Amino acid sequence: MIIDINSSKIKNDKRLSNLFVNANFSNLSINCNILKGNFFSDSFYYFPITENNETFSSLFTRDLNNISHFYSQKFFDNFKDNKNSLKKFTELYVLGSNAGNNYYSNLLQFLPRIFFNKKTNLKLAIHRNSSNKYRNFIGSILKSLNIEFTFVFLDDDFYHFLNSEFPQFLSTNDSIDILKKFINPKTGIELSKKIYVTRQDSNYRKILNEGDVVTILRKKGYKVINPQLYEIDEQIEIFSNAEKIIAPHGSNLANIIFCKPGTEIFEITPSFKDNEKILEDRYLNLSLINNLKHNKIVSDTVNVENHSNLAKKYIHKNVLLQSNYYKNLIVKIQELDNII
Repeated sequence: MIIDINSSKIKNDKRLSNLFVNANFSNLSINCNILKGNFFSDSFYYFPITENNETFSSLFTRDLNNISHFYSQKFFDNFKDNKNSLKKFTELYVLGSNAGNNYYSNLLQFLPRIFFNKKTNLKLAIHRNSSNKYRNFIGSILKSLNIEFTFVFLDDDFYHFLNSEFPQFLSTNDSIDILKKFINPKTGIELSKKIYVTRQDSNYRKILNEGDVVTILRKKGYKVINPQLYEIDEQIEIFSNAEKIIAPHGSNLANIIFCKPGTEIFEITPSFKDNEKILEDRYLNLSLINNLKHNKIVSDTVNVENHSNLAKKYIHKNVLLQSNYYKNLIVKIQELDNII
């Protein structure tokens, strides 16, 4: 069976500790354990398994990931039967990226781990579904660090990585500290201080009465920002110069980590269900970490008639049907007008 090894056992067992190298930023007091050598991993959970069938859930589990199936007999039997026929990659840095190209996950869970790489020439593994914008952003970061690189694209599969490196996942606080140390957007430049971030190109959590919303906001001096029209570094610059931000709940709000302390955030959100607390408080928590003034505008929900193929591929149909997270929104105009 697949077994799980806790952090204390890694420290106390020389064979296990030798599987890892430790990288750190002494001025940030942040350490990153990097699994190095031969191991297996999928490209959805990014949950590495050693050739001795060992896992390290304390180091490689991300928010919302339920990894319990890795420890089932059914998984083990399938894994044992197929492990010798898996596609092999050699000498990769397994950064990974969200299979559904979710920007929050890419920015806060995957990307910060790239700064622990010590090589000057890198073969970097990310998911094929990653956007060109995200690839360009990674490229600009590596260029600034004088690192030559090539991408290796992973599909939805299990792989056997040889002589490769797999950095652990970090806490949200540590990820934010790392990103803010290495990414320094220009501030004090002539950009709008009041912005509304539209999700008009999204398949769900789109504001159905956005025309009415935008009419009110423009009268109050807000500029409409469509993140799809900007590169990631441009988005970060827009957020870092804003003083008031209104946006539907969505991964573009991950950019608030670059806002100045005291920036006002107005999050247009559905009414979440009891089991969705981690989603409900996601941007409230980022606001608290970054000393921002967070407000919620709870809106009515409307079912999405036809979800995108990408959503249907990675999200169970019952979740798409039942969760308010995957519905569209109607803003209560009078309430919006009163709040802002």
